[in-house]
Amino acid sequence: MRDLKIVQISTNSLPVPPIDYGGTQRDVYYLTEELVRRGHEVILFAKKGSNTRATETYEYPSSDKREQLEFIMRHLPKDTDIIHDHYGIVAKANPPIPTIRNSHSKTVEGVQIPVYVSETILKTYGSNKGYYVYNGIRLSDYKFSRKKKDYLLFVGRVSRMKGVHLAIEVAKKTGKKLLIAGTLNDNANYIEYFNTEIKPQLNDQIRYVGPVGGDKKQELLSNASCVLFPSTWDEPFGLVLIEALACGTPVLGFKYAGAVPEVLGGLPQLLCKDADEMAEKVLSRKNFPTARECRRYVRHHYSDKIMADNFLKLYKRIIRKKEYKLISNSKWNKITAKRSWKRR
Repeated sequence: MRDLKIVQISTNSLPVPPIDYGGTQRDVYYLTEELVRRGHEVILFAKKGSNTRATETYEYPSSDKREQLEFIMRHLPKDTDIIHDHYGIVAKANPPIPTIRNSHSKTVEGVQIPVYVSETILKTYGSNKGYYVYNGIRLSDYKFSRKKKDYLLFVGRVSRMKGVHLAIEVAKKTGKKLLIAGTLNDNANYIEYFNTEIKPQLNDQIRYVGPVGGDKKQELLSNASCVLFPSTWDEPFGLVLIEALACGTPVLGFKYAGAVPEVLGGLPQLLCKDADEMAEKVLSRKNFPTARECRRYVRHHYSDKIMADNFLKLYKRIIRKKEYKLISNSKWNKITAKRSWKRR
């Protein structure tokens, strides 16, 4: 099949790539860069300040979703092969072009072709309708180190569902130093959780270092003896899992936490049933993969190249088999009926 003209729709919350935190936008960045490297034409719609190798980039003119959609419609190339929507505003409008809705969380409804980031979420929340493609990262962006320092690390949102209190429990059981690096949302429930269950336990052994990104995040991930991922909710994927492994650092997660056992499927020794077993594994380190084995695991399963391979296979399958629905009363058609617009 010839090279494709692919439209990538990012969100309007963070630029592509994000400066610090931003899993969805980093996925868009890695995918865009790899598709362009392979000779495909990529048109990106994204937040102001985005900087990629996309063939052409359009920055959203406002924060109004209606205006954003109309802006996309005005600038959409007439010979677009496929639209890859990470945002949702285009997919829900049901354009007369094959369009996938890449869900980086859970359920998506009212779209042509839903695509999830794990098979677990596809089956559990997507009723096994659609597809799944794993997240991928560029290994060269992650600092690798075989030498480790004697501290545990938690990276993620400071919330109950992410299990920060369980990471603290593991640190206490093992006597190990714990660094908590994460964002505290400006939300009453999150703040109450931090003030009542986390802050009172902070001391010289257990420290909250705040949100981290860039070089600071790389240093923490690559130097930690082990990363704790005690999430208790149905994780759609768990990007921290592969980020830690890419740095050569083992990461422990729970067997019941959504896609965590799927992502760590090739390293079952890193899965735990509860905080007690997590603490036992921190102390014993029995059968832990070496630093090089951790990084190799990501290279063979979750690299940006593998992610691009899988999306290209999906794009071509959808285009070849015409696995999409043209909905006559779609939002897209209703908008075009109300105003005249021309594709470039």
